[in-house]
Amino acid sequence: MAKKKSNASNAAKLLESSVSPILEINYEDPLFTIASHQTKPILFTGQATGHVQCFSYNGDDLEEYQLSKREEITNLEKEAYKNGKSPSVNKSVSQSNKKWWTNIANTGIENPNIKVAWKTKRHKGSCRDAIFSPLEGSIGEHIYTCGSDNIIKKALTETGKVAGKVDTSSESKDKSTKLCHSTTHPFLLAGTEDGNLLVYDSANLNSKIKFNLSKVNDDSINHILAMPGTSAYHYLTLGSTTLSHIDIRKGIITQSDDQEDELLSMCYTTDEISEGKNDTVLVSHGEGIITMWKDSKNKLADQLTRIKINKEASIDCIIPTMNHDDEDLANSVWCGDSEGLLHRVNFKKGKIVETRVHSSIMAGKKGTIDEVGMLDIDYNYRLISAGMESLKIWSNKNVQDVENDEESEDESDSNDEIGDLSTGDDSSEYNSDEESEIDGEENDESGDDDDDEEEEEEEEEEEEEVTKIPQRKIRQDIFKVLAKPKRKTLDINKLTKKEQTEEEEPNISEEPVKKKQKTKEKEMTAKQLRNLQKHEHGIRKFDDL
Repeated sequence: MAKKKSNASNAAKLLESSVSPILEINYEDPLFTIASHQTKPILFTGQATGHVQCFSYNGDDLEEYQLSKREEITNLEKEAYKNGKSPSVNKSVSQSNKKWWTNIANTGIENPNIKVAWKTKRHKGSCRDAIFSPLEGSIGEHIYTCGSDNIIKKALTETGKVAGKVDTSSESKDKSTKLCHSTTHPFLLAGTEDGNLLVYDSANLNSKIKFNLSKVNDDSINHILAMPGTSAYHYLTLGSTTLSHIDIRKGIITQSDDQEDELLSMCYTTDEISEGKNDTVLVSHGEGIITMWKDSKNKLADQLTRIKINKEASIDCIIPTMNHDDEDLANSVWCGDSEGLLHRVNFKKGKIVETRVHSSIMAGKKGTIDEVGMLDIDYNYRLISAGMESLKIWSNKNVQDVENDEESEDESDSNDEIGDLSTGDDSSEYNSDEESEIDGEENDESGDDDDDEEEEEEEEEEEEEVTKIPQRKIRQDIFKVLAKPKRKTLDINKLTKKEQTEEEEPNISEEPVKKKQKTKEKEMTAKQLRNLQKHEHGIRKFDDL
C-alpha cells in the first residue's frame, strides 16, 4: 500500500535545497550497503542477492554535465513560461519532470564518467555491510564485507581478489549485521543479530577469534564506533534501546539508561574526528529525533539534548559532513529518514538548516518511497545517499549564487534561500520575513509613524546581524552558543523605550494607545528570535501584567 504524504514531506518542499545530484543509479535488486573510499573517487555497493560492485567515477565531469544541463533545461522552461506554454518555472529539484544529472537505469553501467573496476557474487546470502580499511599507511587498500551466510571476506580494492575470510558464527542463526575496524590496530569487529560482538585479527582473518563478547546489547547491533581518543580497545555499540561503552578485553564498561525508543545509528562530530576525540556522540532514533550525548558529562548514561527532525518517520542513518572549510558545515550532520528525506542538522543551533529529497512518492516504484537507509561522504565531501532502490551522489557545488543573479527580477523563492549552504541561517531568515510581514499588517492599524519607526529599527537590526556573522567562528563550545553574548539589539530596545516615553507624556490618560505600543514592542521581536535567551526581553514582555 502506498504511503501517505506527511506534513514533514510537504514542509520539505518549502525547505528543499537547490543542490541536486550529479549521479543517480537505480537498482532492480535491493541495495543493502554502500561504502565510499576515503581518498579516491571509488564507490562499493552490496546487494540482497550477494552481488557486489566496485566502480570509480569522474566527479568533476559529472558536476560539469549537471550544471550545463541544468542551465539548458532552466532556459527552456523560462522560454515556455514567457510564451504562455507553461504556468510556471520549476525551481524544485524533486518536483522536476526532467533530470539534468547523470541517471543510470540499472547496474549495467555504460557511461564515460563511470568505470566498473570489478563485480562478483561475494556472498551466498545478502551482503549486509561493507567498510574500507581505515589503517594509516594502507587506507582503503582492502574492503571488508559480511553476509547473511555468516562469512566475513577481505578483498583487494583494486581487483576484488579475496585475501582472507572467516566464518563468524558457530551458531548459524546468529548472523552478522555490522562491521567496524580500528583506526590504529588490526582489530575487525562484527556485531550480530543476538547482540554479540566478535573481534578478529584483520591481518590474518583465518586465525582464531581474538575476543568474543556476549550480549553487549539486548538485540541486534545496529552500529559500532571505534573510540580512538580513548583506547584502541574501546568501542561504542547501539542495539535495541541502549548505547553501550565496551572494552573488547573486559566487556561492558557502561550501558545507557533504557531510551524507550530504538537507537538506529550514531556518529561523532566533524571537529572531534579531526582532533582524534570521541566525547560527543549524536544518535538517531526510531521516533524521528536525534540526540546528543557526552562521555565527559555523564559517561554516556543518558542523552543530554534532543533535536526534532520528523515525527512521522524514523531517522535510520546519520553521518558528519566531514567538511572543515565552513563552520556551519563543520557543526552539522546529515541524517536520512524513512520518508526519503535528507536533513542537514546544525547541532549547535539545534535545528534543520537544509533539506534534500532523495525519494518521493512520485519518483518511487509503484507509488512507494525509497527510504534512506545508508549515508556516506566521498573523498571530496559530497553526500552519498541510498535506499534499497537507488543511490545518489550529490553535488558539492553551491549553485545558489548563480541562480540569485539570474532570478533577481523574479519573485523570491524559499527553496533557493534555504538551499544556500554558505550560511545555514536561511530557514530562520525565511520565517523572519513572513513574521515581519505580519508585523507590518498589525502596525498599519497603529499609524504610519509606527511603520516608519519599525522599518528603521529592522534595517538597523539587519545591518548589525550582517556584521555579527564573522563572530560566530569564535564560538566553538556548544554551551557558549546557547548562552549568547550581549548584542547591540539591547540599545535598539532602549531607544524604542525612550521614543515610547516621549510619546506617552502628552497622552498619559490614553490607555488604548499605550496598549497598542506595548503590543507593537512585543511583535518587534519577530526578527530577534535568536536572542530569546536574553532574560531582559522576556521580562519586558510582561510589563502590562
